[in-house]
Amino acid sequence: MGVFSTGGVGIDLGSANVTICLENEGVVLREPSYVLTLRDDIDEIIAVGRDARQMLGRTPKDCTLLSPVQDGAVANVELTTAMLRRLSEKALGKRRALEKNRLVVSMSQGATRVERNALEEAVHAAGARRAALVRTSIAAAVGAGIPIEEPRGFLLVTIGGSTTEVCVMSMNGVVAARTMRTGSLALDEAIVRYIRREKKLIIGQRTAEDLKIDLGNAVLNPNLSKEKVALRGRDALSGKPSTVDITAEDIHKALLPPLENLVEDIRDAFENIPPELAEDILPNGLYLSGGGAQLEGLSDRLGELLHLNILVHENPQDDTALGACLIAANERLAQKLALSGCLIEV
Repeated sequence: MGVFSTGGVGIDLGSANVTICLENEGVVLREPSYVLTLRDDIDEIIAVGRDARQMLGRTPKDCTLLSPVQDGAVANVELTTAMLRRLSEKALGKRRALEKNRLVVSMSQGATRVERNALEEAVHAAGARRAALVRTSIAAAVGAGIPIEEPRGFLLVTIGGSTTEVCVMSMNGVVAARTMRTGSLALDEAIVRYIRREKKLIIGQRTAEDLKIDLGNAVLNPNLSKEKVALRGRDALSGKPSTVDITAEDIHKALLPPLENLVEDIRDAFENIPPELAEDILPNGLYLSGGGAQLEGLSDRLGELLHLNILVHENPQDDTALGACLIAANERLAQKLALSGCLIEV
C-alpha cells in the first residue's frame, strides 16, 4: 500500500480531544478540540487546543471559541485543518509535520459520505500525503489489544465526547455496529443543569468536567464521600458571585439521568446482536473504551445491568490513537483492514 512507508502517526480526532500517538513513542499529545478565532474573521486563528480551551467562559467580545469537530464529525474543514496542522507540529516538534509520515486518523463508525469527505479534505489540507481513515471502534480494539483477527465475536463500547459506538467485531471486520449521539459531554451538561436547578448556581462546562472527574461516580454506594466541597459560581437569581456546598452524592444524582439513557442505549444495542455472536460475547465479556470509560463505577454499573464481565484497558482514553498508530506501523494489518472495509486510503 502506498500509504505506508516510514514514521507512523495515529490521530484520534474527537469532539472533546485530539490525541496524537507516534510510532515507538506512544501518546505524546492530548489536547481539547477547540479553536479560538476572531469573531468577525474566523480564519484568523489566535489559539488551538489547550490554549484555546483556557478561554472557555472568559472569551473577549471580539473573539469566539469554536469546536470544529462535533458529534464525531468534521463541522468546519478549515478550522479542523488548522487544528490538525498546529497540534501535529507541536507533537512532532517540526513544521509540516505530517508531510513525510504515514498517518492514520480515526473516523466515526456512523460517518456519512459527506462527513467522510470533509475529514478527507481536512487531512489532506493539513499536509498529510500518505494517509488513511480507520473506523474508531476498530482502532480502539487494536489499541486495547483485542484479538479481532480471530473468528469469534468481540463486543466493544467506545464512549467519546459526543458519540458512543457499540460494535461487534470478528476477523478484522465489523459485523454489527450502532452509533449514538451521546457521550461524556452530555454528563458535563447534566451537571451544569443540576447545579443550576438544585443549587441555584450557574457554573461553566469546565467546572462541570472537573466535578465529574473529581466527584463523579456511576454507582451510588455508602462509600461515596460525604465531605462537602465549596463550589463557586454565579447566583442564578441575583446574578452575583456565590458559593455553595456540594457532595459526591449531588454529582451522582446529576449524572443519573444521562447515565441511565446511555446504559439503556448500550443494552438495546446488545439485545439486537445476532444469537451466534452473543454466544461468543458471553464468555469474552464487554470491552469498554474511550474517555467516558474513565468514569468511576461505570464498569460496575454496566456489568450489573448486562450481566457481563466488563474489561477496561489501562488507559481507555488513549486506545483509539494508539490503535491508529499501530495500524500505521503495521502494513500487513492495514491491508487486512482495508480488505474488510474498515480502513480507507485517502
